[in-house]
Amino acid sequence: MRIVFDAFAVRTGTTAIVLENLLKGWSQLAADDELVVLASSSSEFSPPPGAEVKLVEPPTGGHLGSLWLRSVGVRRGCRDARADALVSLVTASSLLGATCPRAAIVYDLRHELRPHQFSRLRRLARRLSYAWTFRTADALCCISERTLDDLVQHRPRLRRKAVATRLGADHTNGWPAPAEDRAPYALAFGHFANKNADAVIEAWAEFCREDSEMSLRLVGMSAPDREAAARRVAELGLGARVTLMPWLDDDEFVACFAGASLIVFPSDFEGFGLPAVEAMQLGLPLVISRDPALAEVTGGHCATAADLSPSTLAHAMREALESTQEDRDDARRYAARFQWQFMAADVRGALLGGGRPTGTSPLPSIDRGHVN
Repeated sequence: MRIVFDAFAVRTGTTAIVLENLLKGWSQLAADDELVVLASSSSEFSPPPGAEVKLVEPPTGGHLGSLWLRSVGVRRGCRDARADALVSLVTASSLLGATCPRAAIVYDLRHELRPHQFSRLRRLARRLSYAWTFRTADALCCISERTLDDLVQHRPRLRRKAVATRLGADHTNGWPAPAEDRAPYALAFGHFANKNADAVIEAWAEFCREDSEMSLRLVGMSAPDREAAARRVAELGLGARVTLMPWLDDDEFVACFAGASLIVFPSDFEGFGLPAVEAMQLGLPLVISRDPALAEVTGGHCATAADLSPSTLAHAMREALESTQEDRDDARRYAARFQWQFMAADVRGALLGGGRPTGTSPLPSIDRGHVN
């Protein structure tokens, strides 16, 4: 089969991680499939060996150029590549349909369930483009059971073509080992409002009442967010204990993540929660919120903050640091069930079977164990 991947809207971050590793997993799963990636010069990813990249440039730049790529560009690219099937790496793409069966990856419905975290214009754009994709795609590949449940709760008719295709985390197997003499630090994230960086800072002040060594690194913060956070850090007297960092490139982020002594991830909304599974895969102590997706992908193998108050979150940090090696080994074994080859099997099965689970497709069955 000739499988085309629409990567026009892929940017550094989750979508690039999904594309690069899904391609690798697909190659392991179905070596005879020909994998073609549609991209433009603005796409941001590193294709693995064996994947053919076809560059398509829009006739104009800006938003109109992006819209052209996600509509005319996808359709033409599929036709020219003689695609047997198309995988859209973002939900809002292939707006003119495709010349072959199409699966769209659905990450989350945060714009519906946390509308205050989006501008009015962005909410409208998502609502319209997502609705069109839900109607026209042949398979909707949700990255967790939580996202699948959110999708079909008010759209029960979509259940026939929606399937959970969980992300993998085995890409961390190739991450370099951190230096043994590094100073201990906790890592948290600040690139979106749902990551609750403000709550982490408040809790860190509480945590530091009983800890005099560990520092905190907050990564992925915009310049305005860093300025606001810096003022609060100064007010709390935490200047020497908190480092506010911008978006890091891939190598810097991997080094920063793998070198952490604690991952603090109290997000109030996740479609999957990849950093949580990455932390478990690396054997790192982890703190999460009670978000349903995070509960799903961690399976009880981490410390959970019942709320985001400073005292509660600080207590969860201490609890995570008190986890034993046996606890972390159990978490690592649980995280090992999330593999990119399994996601590839589910997406491929959804395409071949009209959205049915992989077990009903012609693919060899894979024992994935039980993932809650």
